[in-house]
Amino acid sequence: MAAFMTQTSPSVLVIRLDAIGDALALTPLLAELQKRAIRVDVVLRAVNIEVFSLRATRAVYLAPFALRSSTTTNRHAIATFGARLRKNAYSDVLVATEDPGGYRLAQAVGAPQRVGFVNGWGKPFKTLWARSTLTRAVVRSAGLDPNAPHECEVLWELGASLVDAEPISRDPLVLRPLILDTDVPRGQRIAFQVSDKWERLGMDFTQVVRALDAAAQFGTIHAFASANEGEYAQRIADAARVHVERYSSLVPWKEAIAGAAALVAPDSGAIHVAGMVGTPTVAVYAPIRDLDLQIARWAPWAAPYRSVSAEGAWSNEVATSLHELLAG
Repeated sequence: MAAFMTQTSPSVLVIRLDAIGDALALTPLLAELQKRAIRVDVVLRAVNIEVFSLRATRAVYLAPFALRSSTTTNRHAIATFGARLRKNAYSDVLVATEDPGGYRLAQAVGAPQRVGFVNGWGKPFKTLWARSTLTRAVVRSAGLDPNAPHECEVLWELGASLVDAEPISRDPLVLRPLILDTDVPRGQRIAFQVSDKWERLGMDFTQVVRALDAAAQFGTIHAFASANEGEYAQRIADAARVHVERYSSLVPWKEAIAGAAALVAPDSGAIHVAGMVGTPTVAVYAPIRDLDLQIARWAPWAAPYRSVSAEGAWSNEVATSLHELLAG
């Protein structure tokens, strides 16, 4: 009877041990699985545990092990966790991460179908090892793929056998409920993400303040930050003379983005929230090599957007881009 139920009623575990934006790229796949009444559980990390709404999955598990660790203690934690999840009798495990812990967990869960990524000749030894833990491997480039698929499309391939040839959704009305627990009406304020990600991407502090000032030309600014970025948030607040609202959890942080008329943010998880809920976005990227490929992979998925390369007086580009989005 159990085998019959597995064949006729798929039950899927998705493992995503990465950052907020990485997890959000699963949204179109989760939406399609939900549409097909396929039961889905996900394994996430503390950093992204609240990224999906309560209605997006059946259960959310916090990964109780460290990343990039092959210690005996960590392997034991994975094996113990896998034995616990094995009781759910999953038909499919989708390893939507490249961390070795995700592959070890899939093997410990022992589902009949285990699908994950390999890098081919880009990482030959890792590819051989990863294939040994999987029943089907999806080849992806070790770096930026010259074919320029979006991360949502790459993750969609993991579930190809479950979604058949169905087209991937870019409709925020379909995707938004998987991010928000309640309907959030669109407001008039311009959301501006205050994050030390600006600094970590090498963007000049003065230009960030000027970008905030430029955005203020188009409406009341809602500057927001994570509570753990208090020092940078205070620097921006003092320099721009604005109040920066600080959130200690992802739920109100997501709602702030969903309720905005538009968002200005660096290449971060915020632009991917906006991309799934339909908030028009000005996304600012560090001027790296192959920037076009980076934007193709990580642009907001289902929302109008403009991309800005942080070169020269890029804050002026933010103003121009925001004007275009709000006018259109």
